[in-house]
Amino acid sequence: MLPAILATTMFSHAAAASEISENLDISGFARGVAGYLDHNSRTFEGYTDELSIVEQSLIAIQPTYTFNDQFSLTSQLIAHAGDDRNSGLEWLYLNYHPDSAWHLRAGKLRMPFFIYSDSIDVGYSYPWVTAPVQVYNNYLFSTFNGASASYNHSGSEVGLNVEIYSGTFDGDIYLAGTRIDVDAKVSNLAGIVATINSNNLSMRLSYHTGQNDTTVPLIQDLREALYQNNFIESAQSLESSGNVYALQASLSYDRLNSFYKAEWIQTVTGFEIAPKVTGAYAMAGYIWNDWTVHATYSVSKYSEIEPVIELPTTPIGNPGIDQLSAAYYQAFTATPNGTLDSYTLGTRWDFRLDMALKAEVSKFQESRNPSGFFVNSGQSSKESAYLYQVAWEWIF
Repeated sequence: MLPAILATTMFSHAAAASEISENLDISGFARGVAGYLDHNSRTFEGYTDELSIVEQSLIAIQPTYTFNDQFSLTSQLIAHAGDDRNSGLEWLYLNYHPDSAWHLRAGKLRMPFFIYSDSIDVGYSYPWVTAPVQVYNNYLFSTFNGASASYNHSGSEVGLNVEIYSGTFDGDIYLAGTRIDVDAKVSNLAGIVATINSNNLSMRLSYHTGQNDTTVPLIQDLREALYQNNFIESAQSLESSGNVYALQASLSYDRLNSFYKAEWIQTVTGFEIAPKVTGAYAMAGYIWNDWTVHATYSVSKYSEIEPVIELPTTPIGNPGIDQLSAAYYQAFTATPNGTLDSYTLGTRWDFRLDMALKAEVSKFQESRNPSGFFVNSGQSSKESAYLYQVAWEWIF
């Protein structure tokens, strides 16, 4: 009910604001997504074996107020139907265009990890119903507070865009697409993104780094108990602070009736218990009139982790030590350290200039478990399931 109320409020304010000033431009987007998972005891990205229409459905508006030829203010308000993401102000920043080549921004900005970072909520902007989860749902956070500067050069043969940014982050983080209850802070956040275009070919490279000072309440309590009992190495293996960085690379080739994309990212998380995750996908598509068909292979791999064998691995009759030992080894058992492969086939019909219908089926298969994406899963079996989805996309 809350997303519907928020959406109504957003549109009523938008309509009123558009009458106030001709300098105010309002655009927006919406998507309705239905999905079904053919697994009777697991959850994947919020989907179960009951049809759901709330996991990815949303509506948003993006007001931009132009002060003059150089300065403008952009914001985005979004209402999510599901509970896993917060509705409200997604971004708010001041734009400064000193000339046609430079673009400076300051405020709450989107983290530029990926090709579709700025438009990941705008389903109309990409061919899938769900962008490859092994890449787009493995990242730690989606926005930051700070500033960025980008330079764009358009040559006769080669185009170049370079962006640098700096800032901080304080909020929710995600692990295998699931929001986890932590007090997350990243300081000294900085990065550089370079995109090179030549004819139909585009290459994007980026590097991102920061100082992670995240507190995981349950892990923090366990670490303190380990230190108090002089299990120093075990406590250090649960460290959740340190340098975090990500490397990303992508390649796109677009023709009039076909397209090909590949993207790779590796993230070092700053968590000793889940130190590194790598994700990638490769896709190909064909366009015929208003129809698009596409196929994608995606994979993610967490670094393998092993607990420090300092605590007894079997009960020794000391209730305090036995309880501490069980909690320590359970923390490693519950942490993703597996591999997830997926195969997706999909189609899209652009039945109007501003609307599209999509349908796709994806097979998800753990080649090493647990991958972290199947909720209520454990170490006992490699999970596998099909996810069926349809979507309606709209931009306005």
